[in-house]
Amino acid sequence: MKKKTFIVAVSGGVDSSVLLHKLIQNKPEYVEYVVAHVDHNVRPNSSKDAEFVEKMALKYNLLFCQTVLKTTKKDEDSLREKRYEFLFRLKDQYNAESIITAHHQDDIIETMIINLIRGTSPRGLSPMNRAGILRPLINSTKAELLQYAKENKVLYVEDETNEDETYLRNYVRKKVMPKLSQSREQLLTINKTTSELYEDIDIRVDHLVPKRNVLSRTSFVRYPHVVAKEVMRAWLLSLGVDDVDSRMIESAVVASKTLPRGKKIDIGKNYWLKSEKEVVQLTKKL
Repeated sequence: MKKKTFIVAVSGGVDSSVLLHKLIQNKPEYVEYVVAHVDHNVRPNSSKDAEFVEKMALKYNLLFCQTVLKTTKKDEDSLREKRYEFLFRLKDQYNAESIITAHHQDDIIETMIINLIRGTSPRGLSPMNRAGILRPLINSTKAELLQYAKENKVLYVEDETNEDETYLRNYVRKKVMPKLSQSREQLLTINKTTSELYEDIDIRVDHLVPKRNVLSRTSFVRYPHVVAKEVMRAWLLSLGVDDVDSRMIESAVVASKTLPRGKKIDIGKNYWLKSEKEVVQLTKKL
């Protein structure tokens, strides 16, 4: 059988250490794992985590790849995007089937709360749906992962920044999550319902999404605003724009309908959206 490669994101914490342990225990012969580690470079001793993960990869006879982010900012969104940029580069480099991450049930709820705090669109209630990523622990709770690590003597490292409540996720985890024990199932039901709704929406708008980097203004201006936003989101993602958010979508929709001919606007860090007489064109910045 043909070998299949997967990129496994491993930070060295309990979640990803348990993930790797579980994967190795049930590894088919035709599967190869590449252990990927991102040093976020926000604390002095972060390199020790990389050393720990590399030793774990060697123990399991797996290829190890790492990157060190050249930033000291505590911007969670920026760090996450840089992390995914690295993981997707490895996916392309090794022609991998998917990226495997250690996201679990608590992560879903935490992300829903964070998105609500930030004024999310309804899609923010169905996080963890990024294409190209597998999440085999998504139905497990944090408590279950900690118990697995204890029972199976899985070693892991503790990241002291997890105690830093200036990170919004840490604040939500420490101050909000303990008060939601009675609401977990309701939140998970909302997540499931919203995910199913947007799966249906994605299917319905797919035939409206251009298959190249040119969008017809004459058709687009006739779409109701809510439909236009879904089409724009799908179009940008299909063309490789990886920092798509609600603000970008809103800006691109308004520009596509109203921008004068010959004018252009920034789309994220790497793209222009330029208006022509009957179309708008998305081009990559040089």
